[in-house]
Amino acid sequence: MAVLSGDDAASELAIRGLTARFSDAVNRRAADDIGALFARDGLWDVHGMPLAAGPEAASKQFEELIGHFDYLVQLLHSGVVDVDGSAATARWYITEHCRDTDGSGSFFLGTYNDRHVLTEDGWRFAYRRFRFLYRGHDALTGKFYAPEALDDEAG
Repeated sequence: MAVLSGDDAASELAIRGLTARFSDAVNRRAADDIGALFARDGLWDVHGMPLAAGPEAASKQFEELIGHFDYLVQLLHSGVVDVDGSAATARWYITEHCRDTDGSGSFFLGTYNDRHVLTEDGWRFAYRRFRFLYRGHDALTGKFYAPEALDDEAG
């Protein structure tokens, strides 16, 4: 494993933050926040969906996806980031627990394979591809609670 320079380490940390913000936006059902994470010409490739090109298309696609679920929680797991100047690649593993609008529960395991680009606004997704590793049912017989905003917890 190569030793990261200070710039590369800062870039990796920023990319990890970008990816965490994506999962946070999913959990908050924040379509505009999803779109803001993509480069102007960024692509979002979700299995079984049309390719979304650009921030507005990513936001719209997310609205369509999230509309199928009463509740969805995306958990971000381990990731590998490789930085090369103003470009980077990454691979992430996620799980999702969700309840469809018809009341049935689902459990997903998947991977995101990403390409990133450093823009004037910071690191953004240039290409984000999701693929399932597992899809199945989940009982989810308990009660769901809406996530609270950080402002609600501050005191």
